[in-house]
Amino acid sequence: MIALFDMDGTLTPPRKEITGEVIEALKNLSEHTRIGIVSGSDYDYIMQQCSSMFSHGCVDPKKVDILPCNGTKMYVWDSSSLKWQLKHNADMIEALGQDDYNYILQSCLSDQLQISLIYSLPYTGIFFHYRGSMLNWCPIGRLAKDAERDAWVKLDSEKEIRKSSAESLASALDKKNIPAVVALGGSTSFDIYPVGWDKTYSLNHYPNQTAFFVGDRCEETGNDWHIFSKLSTEGRAWKTSGPKNTVEIIDLIISRIKSGQ
Repeated sequence: MIALFDMDGTLTPPRKEITGEVIEALKNLSEHTRIGIVSGSDYDYIMQQCSSMFSHGCVDPKKVDILPCNGTKMYVWDSSSLKWQLKHNADMIEALGQDDYNYILQSCLSDQLQISLIYSLPYTGIFFHYRGSMLNWCPIGRLAKDAERDAWVKLDSEKEIRKSSAESLASALDKKNIPAVVALGGSTSFDIYPVGWDKTYSLNHYPNQTAFFVGDRCEETGNDWHIFSKLSTEGRAWKTSGPKNTVEIIDLIISRIKSGQ
């Protein structure tokens, strides 16, 4: 049995550290099932935001799997070295080919330029982050501070910049017959990856096991959609409004497990 959780907007506020309330809920849950953190973010971001849950004996790391980049990477705790060890790693360029990957990157670069010309925003830096198994594109820049992120989120909610850009990019990939998906990641970015490398990929690590999932981006364009839609038909997936709601859902999952549902 495995309980899988998105990170940003689910276990933590976007790009913020996990709170004590959520840690306590996960500690209680870990007494009943294994836990997986499956995020579009890479390992370093997950550790920045969630490493405190393993401090001072809060949550036993042996009961948790770290699943960056939609689970196309998997880290497990090694008790002998007392470190997280990479157990699985997929390669996007190898899967698609260099030419198709270059086309995806060129298309994103073109759209990034258009966005920066049309919308007056406090752009920062690191707009693209190749994570091995996916490309993350953040139009405001991953170096954005809270005020800069907030400015982007506000304008994006008004103008639907990401929605329009995602549709445009997806159309461009379809014309080239490139088998890749464009999904909204968190509140500021896009995740681009090969078809099938959405968060349902993480379920490959747990064959024949009962799986639960909690995420916040469960709309059809969100990066939680595929795994949510798969598990919700079995009554084992929930859309959360944020960390406080996640704590309530964890209590529900514990009740379900205790009752044998």
